[in-house]
Amino acid sequence: MAGAQGAVAVSDAVVKEHAEGWNQFTRFVKANIIAVVLLLLMFLAHFALGWGFSMFLMIVGDIILAIAVILGKV
Repeated sequence: MAGAQGAVAVSDAVVKEHAEGWNQFTRFVKANIIAVVLLLLMFLAHFALGWGFSMFLMIVGDIILAIAVILGKV
């Protein structure tokens, strides 16, 4: 059986450490998903706007994303 037979020997410190690590990982994944979406939108936008303006919009989006990550909003 895979179940525990009695009290589980896990300290609160280990649980908090795992939760903090998981929170950092999900923030990292979320920021990278946003970055990939910005890249894909740039590839789509270049057909209508041209490469120069699309690159400008992507760079501005990346700067805004970096600021949001630094401030902890993402």
